Amino acid sequence: MKNNNKIFWNKFYNSKDSNNKPSNFALFIVKKFIKKDTYLLDVGAGDGRDSFYLRKKAKHVYSIDQSDIAIKKNKLKAKRLGLKNVTFKNLSSNHLKKVASKKINLIYARFFLHAINQVTEDIFLQSIKKNFDSKTIISLEFRTTKDLLMKKGKKISKYERLTDHYRRFIDTNKFEKKLKKMNFKILYKKLGINLSKSPNDNPHLCRIVFCFNPIR
Repeated sequence: MKNNNKIFWNKFYNSKDSNNKPSNFALFIVKKFIKKDTYLLDVGAGDGRDSFYLRKKAKHVYSIDQSDIAIKKNKLKAKRLGLKNVTFKNLSSNHLKKVASKKINLIYARFFLHAINQVTEDIFLQSIKKNFDSKTIISLEFRTTKDLLMKKGKKISKYERLTDHYRRFIDTNKFEKKLKKMNFKILYKKLGINLSKSPNDNPHLCRIVFCFNPIR
């Protein structure tokens, strides 16, 4: 399943032109959480649509994705445009340590959490706690168990489905309990449709922003 997803996304980005329009989630994060001194890590950046936009508002954007095709295209685009404050690396979320820096104060991941399994999610969250500064803000947007796509595709488990690629639909109550157990503090949460509406899809999403909540 892990390799199948990488193969799917490599084929997808190889045949897809870059989208220059930022997502609604990127617009939201810029409005509410990005400052001029923000060093941002974009996890699962895909075609870089949000990375290229966010770097206009942040000090620097570090952008990673497991698709070497997507990263190669993004690097070429950044070089062609002469951009200095966006860096692309071909890395999976299991290797956050390689991009960990005390400079990074905002982690951004749109449509990433529902693309990984439960084990990888746990590694991702633990890696954030272990490798990043205590002031780091984490912002996520993902499909929930109320999303209609959960009714489609091959059922792998209670929350996992396989269509042309893998998805895991997130139980937001369980996820929120996990964050609190891991000593994260939730700063913002919103659930519903119309957060990322397109002509062919209007997913039920969770937007959640949280940070470390150190014990005093």
